[in-house]
Amino acid sequence: MARRHASATAIRWTKEITNSQVLQLIRTEPDVRKALLIFDSATAEYPSGFRHDAPTFALMSARLASAGLLPAAFSVLARIPAELGHAAPEPAFAALLRSHGRARRPLDALRLFRDAPRLLLLRPSHRSYTALLAVLVSHNHLDLARRLFARMKADGVPPSVAAYNVLLKAHCTDAGSGADVDAAFRVFRRMPDRGCPPDTCSYNTLIDGLCKQGRIGEAKCLFKEMLDKKYIPTVVTYTTLIHGLCGSSLLEEAMEVFDEMNKRGVQPNVFTYSSLVDGLCKGGRSLKGVNLLDRMIKERCQPNAITYTALVNGLCSEGRLQEALEIFDRMRLQGRNPDVGLYGKVIDGLCKSGCAREAANYIDEMVLSGIRPNRVTWSLHVRIHNAVVVALCSAGDSSRALQVHRSMRSRGISTEPETFHQLICCSCSKGDVHKAARIVGEMLLEDCIPNRETWDVIIGGYCKREKVKEAAQVVFDELVDSVSGDEVI
Repeated sequence: MARRHASATAIRWTKEITNSQVLQLIRTEPDVRKALLIFDSATAEYPSGFRHDAPTFALMSARLASAGLLPAAFSVLARIPAELGHAAPEPAFAALLRSHGRARRPLDALRLFRDAPRLLLLRPSHRSYTALLAVLVSHNHLDLARRLFARMKADGVPPSVAAYNVLLKAHCTDAGSGADVDAAFRVFRRMPDRGCPPDTCSYNTLIDGLCKQGRIGEAKCLFKEMLDKKYIPTVVTYTTLIHGLCGSSLLEEAMEVFDEMNKRGVQPNVFTYSSLVDGLCKGGRSLKGVNLLDRMIKERCQPNAITYTALVNGLCSEGRLQEALEIFDRMRLQGRNPDVGLYGKVIDGLCKSGCAREAANYIDEMVLSGIRPNRVTWSLHVRIHNAVVVALCSAGDSSRALQVHRSMRSRGISTEPETFHQLICCSCSKGDVHKAARIVGEMLLEDCIPNRETWDVIIGGYCKREKVKEAAQVVFDELVDSVSGDEVI
C-alpha cells in the first residue's frame, strides 16, 4: 500500500514494494501527474533495492503520451536501465508515435522515429514503421509516407499487411487523378508476391478510392472479386459501396446492395443509413428516405445530424414543407441541434409558401438556441433575415416585419436596400408615413441611399395624407443631409 501526504507532492510507502503493486497503482490512478509521482517515488524510496520493470516503464510512458505530455513520455522511455536492455519497448514507442499524430505533430513523430536508434537504442520494426506511416497519411504528408515505405524495405524490415494498407490509403487519399488509384492497384496486385496477401481492409481502401473518383464500375468489379475470393465484406465495405453508388445516382443498385447486406447478416450503421438517405433525397425520393429513417429508429440505430439534414433538405426541395417541418421537429426532440443552414432551408420554404409569420418564429427560435453569425455564416444570416422581413412585408404584416428588423439591427445584421424599400412601402400602405420616414433615416445612417422609387413611395404617402408641404420639407432635408439631387434622381 502507498500513503500520500496531504500536499500530494510525495508518496510514502508503508512496506516493501513490488513491480506488480506499482503497476497496479499507476494503472488505477486517474490523474496522470499523480501516477508519475507514484512512478518516481518508488525508486526514490528504495534507491538501491527497487527498479521498475519494462511493463511499468511502458505503461507510464503510454499514459503520459495519451495525456499529451509527450516530452515526459519520451523521458520515461529514455530512462530504461541497462539491465532491462536499455531499449524502449516497441509497443510503447509505437504508442508514442501515434500520440504525436493525435497532437497534430506528425513531423515531430518523424524526427523521433529517426532519432530512436541513437536516443532509445531502438531499432524500428514493422510496428513502429506502420504507426508512423499512419500518422503521416492521416495528416496528408503523402510523399513522406511513400518515401518512408521505400526506406522500410531498404532497411530490411519486411512490410506487414497493415503497412501495405497504409500505403494503399496514401495513394487513394489524394485521388485527384486516376494515376493515384492506379498506383494503389499496382501495389495491391503485388502484395501476394511479397508474402502479404491483401485483407478486407485492403479491398475497402481501394473500393473507397475508386468510388471517390466516380469509377463505380471498377469498384463493383472489385467488390465481386472480393466475394469470389471468399473475403467477408464488413459494414465498412457495404457502406463505402452504397455511398459510391448513391453519388453516381445509381439508387436502385444502392438499395440492392443494402438488401444484400441485410441478407448476409451485416448490420447497417448510422453511416450506412445516412449515405442511403442522402442519396434518396438528392434523387427526389425523400419519402422513401423517411421510411428508411423510421426503419433506422426501429432497429435502434440512432440517426445523426447528417441523416436529418439530408431529409429536411430533400423534402424542402420537393416542396413537401409539412413533412420537412415534422422531421425538423423530430430532429430537435432527439437532441440534434440544427445549424443555420438547416434553419435557412426551412425558413426559405416557409417564406415561399406564404407562411411568413411562421418563418419569423423560426428566426426567434434560432436566436434563442444560441446560433449567432460568424465569419463563415454571416452572409447566410443576412440572407435569411432579409428574406423573412420581405416576406412579412409582402403579407402586409408591417408590425412583425419591423420587429424582426429591430432584432436584426440589435445584433448587427445588415439590412439590404430592397428590404428597406419593402419596409417603407409596407409602412406607407398602412398609412404610417412617419414610421416610413424613420426607416429612411436608418437607411441613410447605414450609408444606404434610397433610389427614386423609394422616394416616390414616401412622398406619395405624405401626399395622400394632404401634407404636401411636409413631404416637400422632408425630401429637402434628406437631400441636403445625404446626397445631391442629381445622385438621388
